Amino acid sequence: MKLAAYLILLVGIAILAYAYSIAPYKDEALFMERYMALSAGQSNEYWQLRDEMLTPKFQLQNYGGTLVTLAVAVFFVSRRGWQQLKSPKSRVALLGLAFATPFLTVGAYVFDLLQAFDRGEFPHWADSMGIPLMGVPVNLVVLLLWSGAHLAFLRGPYQPVFLSQAMSRQANWWLLVIAALTALLSVLFAFEGAYWYAIPGVAWLYFYVSLAAVRRSTYAAEPGGQSDATR
Repeated sequence: MKLAAYLILLVGIAILAYAYSIAPYKDEALFMERYMALSAGQSNEYWQLRDEMLTPKFQLQNYGGTLVTLAVAVFFVSRRGWQQLKSPKSRVALLGLAFATPFLTVGAYVFDLLQAFDRGEFPHWADSMGIPLMGVPVNLVVLLLWSGAHLAFLRGPYQPVFLSQAMSRQANWWLLVIAALTALLSVLFAFEGAYWYAIPGVAWLYFYVSLAAVRRSTYAAEPGGQSDATR
C-alpha cells in the first residue's frame, strides 16, 4: 500500500512538473489578439475562443494535484489500515470536525473562484468577483447549521470506535444514505480533477461515518441492543 502511495505521488509530481512547463495557450499572442477584438458581452465567443486555444496545462495541473492528494490519503490510511480507522478520539475532536468541515467547503469554493479568475475563465467584461464572493458568509452559516444539526445524533457517553461499525443494516439509515451520496460526489470530484472539492468531501464523509459508527456502538451497548435504524 505504501509503495502504491509513493508511485501515485511520483506520477502526480511528474504531471505537475510537466504542466507547469507548458504555456496555457497554443499561441498566446494570437489568443490575445482575437480576445481584444471581441466586444463587451460576447462571452460565448470568448469561451469558444478560449476552449479552442487552450493547451492541456490546467487539466494536467488539476489531475496532478488530485494524484498528490490521493497519494497522501493512501499513505495515511496504509499506516493504520482500513479496518483500524476510528472516529475522532474525543467528543471535542468530533465537534471540531463539525466546525472545521464547513470552513473547508467554503474555502474550496473560494479557491475555485480565484483559480478560475487566475486562469482567465472569465472575460474582462464579466461581473465583479465580489458578487459570487458575497454569498460566502451565507453559505458558511448554512453549512455550520447543517453540521451542527447532525450533532444531535450524538447521545450518551462518547468513545472512539472503529468506522467499520457504521457498515451495518442496523446503523442509522439517514447517516448511511448521506454518507453514500457524499462518497459518490467525492469520487466524481476526484475523477474531474477537482481535488479542492474532493478534500472537504472526504472530511464530510468521515464526519457522517463517524456519527453513524458512534451512534450504532452506543445503541448496541444498551440492554437489548435495539437497532439504531428504527430510532
